Amino acid sequence: MSEVKSYRKPYNPPVHAATWWTQNSFYKMYMLRELTAVTALFFVLEIVLGLFLFAMCKLEVQPATAESAAPYLWWLQNFLGNPIILVLNVITLFAQLFHAVTWFNLMPKAVRVFMNKNSTERLPEYVVKGSLYLATIGATVVILVFAFATI
Repeated sequence: MSEVKSYRKPYNPPVHAATWWTQNSFYKMYMLRELTAVTALFFVLEIVLGLFLFAMCKLEVQPATAESAAPYLWWLQNFLGNPIILVLNVITLFAQLFHAVTWFNLMPKAVRVFMNKNSTERLPEYVVKGSLYLATIGATVVILVFAFATI
C-alpha cells in the first residue's frame, strides 16, 4: 500500500486572537446568544442557594416560627431583596427572553418537521414558530394561575 505525499499547503486564514467574532454580525449575534448561558447559570445558582437554605430550616419544630425558617427568610428578604440582585434578575429575564426568541427563530431551520410521513413537504415556518410561542405563553399562564391561586 503506497502513500501519496501531498505537497499542497492547506490554507489557514489568519485569526485575530480574541476579536475574530466581531468581524461578522452573524457571529456577534451567536456570541450574544451564547452569553445568555452566563445569566442562566446565575439564576440556577440563585435557586440552588434558595433550596439549600430551605433545607437548612428546622421545619419539624411545632409551631413553626420565623426563627426556625431563618435561613430561607434571609434568602427571600435580604438576598432576593438586594437591589443588585434585582437588577441582575431583570437582566437575566431579558437575556432569557432574547435566548428564547432567537431559539424559536432558529427552530424551523434546525428541525425539519414534515407535513406527513408520505411527503417531503415541510410545515411552514410560521406554524413551527407560532406553536413554540403559543406553548411558551400557555405554560406561562398556567404557572401564573397556580402561583396566584395560592395567595
